[in-house]
Amino acid sequence: MRSKLYQWVVCVSLFVLISCYPKGAEFAEDLDLVLTNYNQDFDFKAKHTYAIPDSVIKITGDVFNDPDGDHKPTFVDQTYANAILAAVNQNMTANGWTRVSKTSNPDVVLLASAMTTTNIYYYYDWWYWSWWYPSGCYCYGWYYPGYYPPYYVSGYRSGTVLVQMVDRSAIVPSGGNVPVEWTAIFNGLAEGSTSSITARIGTAINQAFSQSPYLKIN
Repeated sequence: MRSKLYQWVVCVSLFVLISCYPKGAEFAEDLDLVLTNYNQDFDFKAKHTYAIPDSVIKITGDVFNDPDGDHKPTFVDQTYANAILAAVNQNMTANGWTRVSKTSNPDVVLLASAMTTTNIYYYYDWWYWSWWYPSGCYCYGWYYPGYYPPYYVSGYRSGTVLVQMVDRSAIVPSGGNVPVEWTAIFNGLAEGSTSSITARIGTAINQAFSQSPYLKIN
């Protein structure tokens, strides 16, 4: 199934990026960005449990292609996936949430994805997640109730991590769109050692939760 998808992109030239640092950015992390947005009408404090898969998918385009026929997407290297998932789980626990399995009727579902592209696909194909999502929702795509997804700023050789919080209790008709109540984006250069990149991922995800106090339910 293919969805009609749209890209929300703000492109910033290398000149503009460097103009923020008259001598040039000294470190890769100087160009890291953390962006979040959420549905102000959603009652986060009424929710308590969440589920999250043990893998991070790699989004390669707005439409899901399945050349192997196994109905599964490409996954991010597990070293980076572990860094992303560990930081998300630590912050969710610290904010009073309890992780449960997807079969235990979680209140919300967290979905983590990554891409190394100059575009970010907020409305990427639902079929990237159809293999895992609880209860086999036959859905069309995503929508962001009451807010716009945070803009993605791209420069050069950038890597992006996207975390979406989905309202599991929302009734989604067959072919409908799944409501995303909170969105977090970490955009940074895909440069440096593995340890440097994983450390920056952790720092960025911590910052995303820090600037989202409404997620604290304890």
